[in-house]
Amino acid sequence: MNCYFFGTFDPVHKGHIEISKQVKEKIGFDKVIFVPSYMPPHKIAKGITSFEHRLNMLKEAIGADCVIDIERKLSIPSYSYKTIQKLIEIDKTQKINFILGFDQFFTIENWKEPQILKELIRFIVIPRKFENGQVMSEKAFDYFKNKGYDFEIVDIDFLNVSSNKIRLNLKNNEDILELTTKEVKDYIERNGLYNTLARKKTFS
Repeated sequence: MNCYFFGTFDPVHKGHIEISKQVKEKIGFDKVIFVPSYMPPHKIAKGITSFEHRLNMLKEAIGADCVIDIERKLSIPSYSYKTIQKLIEIDKTQKINFILGFDQFFTIENWKEPQILKELIRFIVIPRKFENGQVMSEKAFDYFKNKGYDFEIVDIDFLNVSSNKIRLNLKNNEDILELTTKEVKDYIERNGLYNTLARKKTFS
């Protein structure tokens, strides 16, 4: 049984990788597959690194067998419900296991076609952990339970890492090896991403 991890991954960092490892181990998935967004509607205006570079960095970080480029084959913008429908066809399953953070889950009814998402997804929700070590109460999720959403809350140990921090470090000529893998760091340097080339609003 597979689980899918959607995101921009601009670039992928150790936090993403650790989430996938812990979710895989705690629930017992055969594989966690990363799904880089091709043209996410909320990022179009801001511009993101080309899809090909983001895809290649994922392959460098976790291996090509754990990455799927499905979204560049679908119509744009890259709405999650379209990708989920296609994955249902590919996996020949009734529901897709889908990793997302609690903050994203709490806004799921604002996403495009939320009813389709509700019917086709088993949400693997990563809850917020507070500074004192406590995790969000499950009562916070009662609304979604009562609405019939299929979800499982997975408590994991977080790494305080972000793609934005990596980009900022590169802009300031600071090291990023603690934030991402050596393979991704080398790829960024070879291709002049973030710090040496102007970031382009391109998705090819």
